[in-house]
Amino acid sequence: MDVLSEFFERTSLQGRLLFAGPVDGTLLLDKPPGMAFIHVIERGALDMVHSDKPRIAISQPSVLFCPSCCCYKLRAHEPGGVDLICASFQFGRYGQQPFELGLEETLVFPLSALEQLGPVIGSLVNEFRTPAPGRSKALNLLFEYVFVLLVRRAVNEGRITSGLLYALQDSQLGPALICIHQEPHLPWSVERLAELANMSRTKFAALFNEVMDMTPMAYVTAWRMKVAQDLLREGKPIKVIADAVGYGSQASFSRSFAQQVGQPPGEWLRGEGQIMPAKLQVQIYRDEPGQAQGG
Repeated sequence: MDVLSEFFERTSLQGRLLFAGPVDGTLLLDKPPGMAFIHVIERGALDMVHSDKPRIAISQPSVLFCPSCCCYKLRAHEPGGVDLICASFQFGRYGQQPFELGLEETLVFPLSALEQLGPVIGSLVNEFRTPAPGRSKALNLLFEYVFVLLVRRAVNEGRITSGLLYALQDSQLGPALICIHQEPHLPWSVERLAELANMSRTKFAALFNEVMDMTPMAYVTAWRMKVAQDLLREGKPIKVIADAVGYGSQASFSRSFAQQVGQPPGEWLRGEGQIMPAKLQVQIYRDEPGQAQGG
């Protein structure tokens, strides 16, 4: 499996339509952390306004690829406004897993420069404009495909500078991560992972923490909990799950699960159906915040 496929296989990308329609004013997105966006500008011009970064002016049909670290407003130029289709993305179920994309800046792609994406964007726009059975599902799948293509382009251009995807491509961190993913039951240690990376323990731990923003063993635990949650959903017994993720007893697994997730396994599973995805608030302001046009 190639690195990009490995990343998406392990992170369970979830995309959904967030907003679609005209914006004659300012679009504000009140979003939780760990969520990324794609905005397709069909018509019109706008400014992307960050509180701590230079304004980005977009004057032609474009795709905006916005990582989870971005907080911004989309402010339409007057008169006429803009037509937007927006989607949100999370890695893993409801963004509870440590899989930041590692993209530190907003990418702006004019549609005229996206030859490979052109037909896909065309299908997306046509699907949006033509109400039909299964429309929401089709839009979500098309947006996920657009997301994969944009990540592929960002990788090829060297825009991914940290996080799991960057680490998987690294000649030293990659082999260690793949082994963790494939064999979470093994008794991993920093020493053993450093051997797989062909590095000293100290240098490996420092590089891992720099790229992943967590220690190696914290990632091992987080990955084991991700696997455990998947197995719980499949109905596997606690004893089987404990063995599968490297715990010597049900009790030690349950303690670790409760510490990491906040609930014992059985309680988490019973309540999981009641957990809703992180709520997004979308508001459009005609002039200044406080005069909402819709959302």
